[in-house]
Amino acid sequence: MNDQAKPLSGALSAYDETPAGTRFPVFSSHVDQVRQAHYHRTTDVTGADFANLADVSVFAQDVSRAITKAGLPNDGRVLVRQRLFQTGRIRLGEALSVEGEVGPYGEGPRGRYLTCRVAFRRADRTVPLRMATEHLLPYDEAPKAPGKAAAAKREDPRIGMQPVGNLNLNPEKVMGYAKEVGNKIHSDPEFAQSRGYRAPLAQGLMQLTALHGAIVKRAMPWEMDLETRFLRPVFWDSQLTLYSDPLGRLYRCIDQDGKLTAEATLHHLTTQDMEP
Repeated sequence: MNDQAKPLSGALSAYDETPAGTRFPVFSSHVDQVRQAHYHRTTDVTGADFANLADVSVFAQDVSRAITKAGLPNDGRVLVRQRLFQTGRIRLGEALSVEGEVGPYGEGPRGRYLTCRVAFRRADRTVPLRMATEHLLPYDEAPKAPGKAAAAKREDPRIGMQPVGNLNLNPEKVMGYAKEVGNKIHSDPEFAQSRGYRAPLAQGLMQLTALHGAIVKRAMPWEMDLETRFLRPVFWDSQLTLYSDPLGRLYRCIDQDGKLTAEATLHHLTTQDMEP
């Protein structure tokens, strides 16, 4: 890694010794009815819409599991972008091999950006699901706050959108959803405050699961390219409303103050069986 880079916060300095191209240990994962029901219960998703199919957003938790299996810390790491490429439906209970690696790093004003690329492979070697993630690794020293400037007037993010659901958070839901990940920023008020947040953060993937549930309610994907950006912190007491554009290609989470917290774009969607 670059010796001139700013030091990362706490245990996150372990990423300094993890260059791009580092491969994660391979392991097997599946989403069964119990695991899926747990994640749907914490995100207000109607599980019946999935029938006997796995919710592919739940597999996103395996990215953090892969990072942990590589001996790297989760505490303090913040997800800022998740792209999901689905090329086939996955059945409940179907075992997939999780294979991933560290991608290129980037530098920003608040920290370093870690990218990960993960494939979910069947026994026949086909890959029905791939993911690309981007995480913020905060610097040890928080950047100085810029001087106050006139705030630019932003368009109401609800314009042209229609409500399609709600995600009403509380500490129990947030801690339950993040249980597999083990990141203290989702469960420990003192840890969250030490990182500059007023309260623990909801895992960004909670919004992804909720928005994916809204997509499935409209039509079950066969092929899908879904990119989600997490734009501002969501706390464990936030109340979110889910919105969609009329075509069902753009989805947003908007908090109780009318602020846009996440935006998901469907770059591609096929709902018909594409296998021969």
